[in-house]
Amino acid sequence: MSRVNRPVRHELRLIDEQVRRIYLLTNRLLQFVRPEAYAGNTERLDVGEVAAGCVDLVRHMLKDAAIRVELACPATRRVRISRSELQQVIVNLLTNAIHAMPEGGNLTLATRDWEGHGVTLHVRDTGRGIRKEDLPNLFNPFFTTRKQMGTGLGLSISYALVERYGGRITVESKVGQGAEFIVWLREDGSAAKPETDGLS
Repeated sequence: MSRVNRPVRHELRLIDEQVRRIYLLTNRLLQFVRPEAYAGNTERLDVGEVAAGCVDLVRHMLKDAAIRVELACPATRRVRISRSELQQVIVNLLTNAIHAMPEGGNLTLATRDWEGHGVTLHVRDTGRGIRKEDLPNLFNPFFTTRKQMGTGLGLSISYALVERYGGRITVESKVGQGAEFIVWLREDGSAAKPETDGLS
């Protein structure tokens, strides 16, 4: 390619990247306002197996990061949910955890049997943590603590996806002590409102 065309090639690449970004944003908006239209086929899944696969999906983000990933997935129960939607939730939580540790740290991905109900998935980081005043707003659409990046839709869409199957997402965090997101997944994938057992 000639020198004259090199700047054009660069500009075309930038345009392509922005078009893709707009496409992803539009897709997220549609998923938020019409989640039922994006519902996938459900199957009984080993949450730990899906979670381990999601680590591979964010491996490129870990390449130059001083982040140690620990998997602890002993849960034996299976849950009924869409694999692609569960992957979307986990990848979003992993991405947030990685962004919360720009200087590096520990990222733990764990599963536990939720007796009588299903499985809990835990995504814990040792990052900067979340301010107490921000915690109630985390799952609100367009709320973000990353002003220079992100759309503020990731957590709200993730919550809506999990809630569709009768579960929910909770979070515990203190500034300077990291954060832990817990995804409560019901064994039967029921869309009924979750009981309060273990969901304080």
